[in-house]
Amino acid sequence: MKVTNTSITDKELAEVLSQAGMDENQIKAFLSECCGKDCCAEKVRILRNARRTLLDSIHKEQALLDRLDYVIWCTEHKESEG
Repeated sequence: MKVTNTSITDKELAEVLSQAGMDENQIKAFLSECCGKDCCAEKVRILRNARRTLLDSIHKEQALLDRLDYVIWCTEHKESEG
């Protein structure tokens, strides 16, 4: 798959950042940053941090699902033994 459009509007970016857990003030600050070489590096750092935070929450939710599955399994097997 070849990517031909690498641009994203501020509105699209704000929506993604909001869904990733950034508040309105953080999003406004992010969008108002200049995009010189150093500023873009800082933006990437912020985006990677938001990604890491989101991935950590996904892993926590997965761990909870795994525990619930284990409780379900134990409950089903306990009933079949008794």
